[in-house]
This record gives sequence, structure tokens and C-alpha cells, in this order.
Amino acid sequence: MNPTPSPVPNLPTPDPLSELPAHALAGTCWRYALRAGRDADAPLVIAAHGSDRDVAGLLSGLDLEGAVSLLVPLFPAHCGGEDISDDYKFLNLGATNYLELMDRILREAIDRLQARPRKLFLFGFSGGAQFVQRFALFRAKDFAGVIIAAPGSVTLMRDDVAWWPGLKDAEESVMEPLDLTGLKALRTAILVGADDRSSSLVNRGPGARFGSSDAGLAGATRVDKARALHMSLSAFGTPATITELPGVGHQLAPCAEAASQILQDWLFEERASTNSSIVRRQS
Repeated sequence: MNPTPSPVPNLPTPDPLSELPAHALAGTCWRYALRAGRDADAPLVIAAHGSDRDVAGLLSGLDLEGAVSLLVPLFPAHCGGEDISDDYKFLNLGATNYLELMDRILREAIDRLQARPRKLFLFGFSGGAQFVQRFALFRAKDFAGVIIAAPGSVTLMRDDVAWWPGLKDAEESVMEPLDLTGLKALRTAILVGADDRSSSLVNRGPGARFGSSDAGLAGATRVDKARALHMSLSAFGTPATITELPGVGHQLAPCAEAASQILQDWLFEERASTNSSIVRRQS
């Protein structure tokens, strides 16, 4: 696996991490926001932003009143004068190995917390949804659940379609093994606004950056793509659900609200399972 180089991302104006609990990854200029939960071992949610890089919206929308710790990496739009705004969505290895980068950020963030989180979850909105879906393809076993909200493109579980619309040659492209066994056990929730039906900015045909002749395989709109992803994951054996949010377009806030409810339900089930285990041991 190629080591992650240390390019110097251009600092955006205004800074998405301004006045937030931000840190720089040791030895690099890559940055992230980290907000500790109420409990030392609170579950940790990695939340990935979309193209608008609304880190503050993720921190406020997924707060869960301190029930979880939140880690929000900032993937800059420009680096060394080069446009890398979409690279993270596709785990592009041109300048940065985003799998290794996220691994390093996660390790450092956990070191900053008082204790290791008892569970890890993923959430992504829009471009961030693309990132967490593809990140989970290679890191599924590390996570208790992933919430994929309004992705502009998806990777279907098809080994007859080339990466990234499918899985053919994915391991060669990303230079890491897929975690298909872990994916079959990964609880997955897909969210999309029922009115999120614009086809602009979501189709990457041949000639476009990260373009593919199979880019339209999952449909033309985010609703189409969310449905196609759900069908593909379900057929593969992943425990996946889909929720179409009525009256919602391409908006972070209602997706974050729905994701918060899903996370609360998952955490409630975790507590109920733990309590049941304790009762059985005491019987």
C-alpha cells in the first residue's frame, strides 16, 4: 500500500473549521473536528461532509445531546493549486490515499479521547455519502453501522462492472482488499429526500473527472441511486434499509435529523442487548 503523502491543502475562505474543536493531523496539514461525547467510551460517529464542506452542520445535526463523540474530517477542495474537491468521494489515489488518511485521522482522534469508543459508526451526506459507502467497502468489519444520505453516485455490488460504478478491479484500483465478509454483517441505512430528483451534478459520463461509461447504471437522480444501492446491497446480503424523506430535497438538516433517530435506535438496541446479557449472566 502506498504511504499517504503530506500535500499542503489550500485553506478555504471562510474556514469550515473556524471556531470549531479542530485539530491538525500530526505531521501534516490535514485537519479534522472532534467533539467528545458525554461518556469516556461513547460511540464515535465519523461524519463526512458533502461538497459544501458544512462541518458545523454535521456537528450540530448529529449531536445527540452528547450521546456520541463526533469526528468530522475536512477534505479540502484544493491542494497545491490543484482541484481535488471530488477526490475523497472516489478514494482517489492520485495524490492522497484516502483510506490510509482516514485510518490515521481515526487513530489520532481515538488517542485524543479519554477511552476507546465502544462502537464506531459512519455517516455521510451527498459527497460524504459516496465516501462512507466506498470506505465501508474496505473497512466494514471496523464499524457497527453506516448511514448513507443522498449520495450523488453509488458503487453497486457487481463484479462485472468496473470500479467505481461496480467492484471489478476495485482492489487493484484502491490497492487494498475489499471487506465483503464484513459488509454482509454491516447494518446499513440509506436516506434520501423524496424530492431530491435533480440530475445535475450527479452523473459523471466519459470525459468528466472520475467519469465512467457506467456512471448512469444506478439511475439519473439521487432517489434512483439510493434505491439502486439498496436493492444491490440487499441482494448481496447486507442488512440494508432505505427511507425516502417526504417533502425533502437535497438538504443536510433533515437527513441529519433522520440519521440521529436511526443512531438513537441503534444505541437503544445496543443497551437493551447489553442489559439482557447481564440479566442472563446473573440468572
